[in-house]
Amino acid sequence: MAPGDDEKLVGALKLAGVERYALVSAENISAKLFARAPDFDVVIVLGGDGTARAAASLAPEDAPPLVLLPGGTLNILPHALYGQLSWPEALAAALERGVEKRLPAGVVNEERFFVAAMFGAPTVLARAREAAREGNLLKAIGRIRHFLRRAFMRRLRARHDEEKLRRSEAIGVLLPSFSGGVDGQNLEWVRLNARHMVDLARVSVRAIGDGWRSDPAVEISACKSGDIAAAGVIPATLDGEPRTYIERVRVEYDPVGVRVLALDSEA
Repeated sequence: MAPGDDEKLVGALKLAGVERYALVSAENISAKLFARAPDFDVVIVLGGDGTARAAASLAPEDAPPLVLLPGGTLNILPHALYGQLSWPEALAAALERGVEKRLPAGVVNEERFFVAAMFGAPTVLARAREAAREGNLLKAIGRIRHFLRRAFMRRLRARHDEEKLRRSEAIGVLLPSFSGGVDGQNLEWVRLNARHMVDLARVSVRAIGDGWRSDPAVEISACKSGDIAAAGVIPATLDGEPRTYIERVRVEYDPVGVRVLALDSEA
């Protein structure tokens, strides 16, 4: 959230005729908090994809639908729900004409994500980004060096569904929201088979748009589940948030996911 957004949110709620509400900071999102969720009609989350994931991951089956507003950097998940609307416009539209839907989730070793999970040495760059964002340039440089040491060691072995384990530089697991949708029947399993730094650089540049999908170093499959294995640490990100796993990761598709208020694309 930007400075002053809490006051703007209160104003937007009053403008929408909402009289009863409770404001909670992102740091205080917890399972205990969601125990009170059935007392409310909706749960409104203003933040980036990481904040949205934190809230959606904790929402129980009987939780009211979530309104996930864009308040971060990329805002992939809010854009899938409300298009390119600013958060005040998205809030007004969701409360006025939002349709309750189920947002599919992915599950990594019992932890849910809603946009994308990434595994392998390239995810170390996400940690470098976080360090740079915090102003710690020395840590950022150290993490980039760590990535360069680990890149192309091809420690990962991975498979989707029932195929055999194969070596890969990195694995991405994408949900429908990554491509701007809510409805979907599968995960997208993205295998990066980069053999040289030039391959990785080319894919990184193409990742700005959709060109990466046709890159010769990228292999894409639809699946319901997958496994990733390594001899030791598996660096990862879930919806952009760094994670670390040891030796084995199981990824599964959860079509039930979480209840959300989304805009009907056909309206």
